[in-house]
Amino acid sequence: MLSDANGWMNIVEVNPPPLPDDRHRRLDGVWDHVLVTDNVMGKIRVSPYAFGARITHDIPSVHPIVVVSTRDRNILAIESEVRGALGNGIDSFFVVIGDTAPAVDHLANHYEIVEHLRNLQEHMPTFEVGMPTRFREWQFRRRIDLGAQFFIVGPVLDPATVAEQTARLGLRDGDPPVYLALIPPFTVPFVERAESLGTIAATDGLKRALADTPPEDRREFGWTQAGLVAERAREAGYAGVVLMGLKYSTVVEDGARAWQERFVHE
Repeated sequence: MLSDANGWMNIVEVNPPPLPDDRHRRLDGVWDHVLVTDNVMGKIRVSPYAFGARITHDIPSVHPIVVVSTRDRNILAIESEVRGALGNGIDSFFVVIGDTAPAVDHLANHYEIVEHLRNLQEHMPTFEVGMPTRFREWQFRRRIDLGAQFFIVGPVLDPATVAEQTARLGLRDGDPPVYLALIPPFTVPFVERAESLGTIAATDGLKRALADTPPEDRREFGWTQAGLVAERAREAGYAGVVLMGLKYSTVVEDGARAWQERFVHE
């Protein structure tokens, strides 16, 4: 479980398919932990609870962390989904507000959901509840006080930004585990799009280096920078990293190879 933080953890974000299929089986032997998104960017997909359940049934070696988006659900609907997920072997939930959209009413407060789920822990099978946080100590402390058991912060693109942003978080001994989200910088347009969506801005130096890299070498450049981010995260005291913003084919093919061959630490 992420709240245990027993050793360094490499996690990858995966999007469920638009319709049920067997793509989850491609995770077998590739990743141990996956963060299953909940209709990210407002695109309707298979329920993350259902997708996570298929993983637990078909690939017991892979541990899913299900994203719980509160943007368009009430508290009863969320509890019902969580109860069903617990019955399918899922024990980790990551509560977020979710992407906004004009047609979506925010019916559930994510703070309220975290508090409610923590209360449920007293009389339900063991599970954990995490939250995102920005690189702001006041927000991080408020969410610790609420009772979140693990955190994901970021994402970042550039290893040069890790130390400065971490200092703003104000990590202390005894804090719940914090995981650093990262996005490999493959191309300048890819970096700029990630920045427009709220990713911590890359330095001009990284952008110049990326622009000067021959196109055929930019994939390798991106993975190298991602690996350096992971190294900085270990040095800064994070419990692990979460790779985000990748296509599913990348997650199970070249991304998995790049990460496991060069950047996985035991």
